[in-house]
Amino acid sequence: MNELKLLLADKERIIYSYQPNGNSGAGEVMYDFRTGEAVTTKVAPDDEDGYYSHKACKKLDECVKKNNLPIKFVQAWY
Repeated sequence: MNELKLLLADKERIIYSYQPNGNSGAGEVMYDFRTGEAVTTKVAPDDEDGYYSHKACKKLDECVKKNNLPIKFVQAWY
């Protein structure tokens, strides 16, 4: 599970913080309109293998494609 919060949205990029399992310490993912892809810009302390940031990047890609940028939401999976 990731908790995501919108930090910045402008013509060049969109930045969300992501927090694995709601624990303290957040990372950041960014969608770059020039490249058309989401990347991790800061890995959360509880995300040593990058699993949660990968999930957050995929969700950010999906949100951009749907033109739906929630201010705050929870991303859950099985």
